[in-house]
Amino acid sequence: MSSNSLQACVDILTSPRETFDALKNKKGWSWAPFGLVIASTVALFLYYFTAVDFEWMIDQMLEQMASQKNMSSDELQATQDYMTKTSMTWSSTLGGAIGIIVINAIMAVYFYLTTKVSSPNELTYGAWYGFSWWVSMPIVVSYFLGALVIAFSNEGMVSLEDLSPTSLRFLAESSSVWYSFAGSLNLFSLWSIALGTIGLSSWLNIPSKKTFMIAVAPSLVIYAIWAIYIGFSG
Repeated sequence: MSSNSLQACVDILTSPRETFDALKNKKGWSWAPFGLVIASTVALFLYYFTAVDFEWMIDQMLEQMASQKNMSSDELQATQDYMTKTSMTWSSTLGGAIGIIVINAIMAVYFYLTTKVSSPNELTYGAWYGFSWWVSMPIVVSYFLGALVIAFSNEGMVSLEDLSPTSLRFLAESSSVWYSFAGSLNLFSLWSIALGTIGLSSWLNIPSKKTFMIAVAPSLVIYAIWAIYIGFSG
């Protein structure tokens, strides 16, 4: 059993079943994964924009936009005028932090409503919001790897996509409309789904097959809709 909340942040990655069992009565500990996930998100983006060759990054992004969206030179110039280092730094940093807070809030609603129907329990929305942060802990490991990519990059020539070294973006050409779709798929997303499956099984005492379906359903729906949209718009 984890002796404190920070130890639990490590244990959730190495022995998730035992840690979730302990967290049933330690729901106030969820401030720790919340802090680590948000801090790692902010730290990674600030480090990235400090180290990256910004002009090179902008050229790469504009080239990708031109090939994927067939943007005119005037549209590209207007986009480039907006993409200053300051605006990019803070929009990415704050956007990343706020984005995960909102996503986890939505996921907590999903867990709360779904488990009420499928496996009646007395867990509150707050408990499920805390649960969503424990499930998000693989992000911290992913961002650590992203920081290593930056540290070992060649003179700051590293793209935002490179910060996710385990993504499946290699399955599509950078000019393909499927590039962003493939790039969003990564091993750490699967790790989070696995943690969700184990955590739901621990907290609700229901079979893993059922908890897997609950944990994986949001991702399946999102990617199915995204794939259909790309298929029809392409």
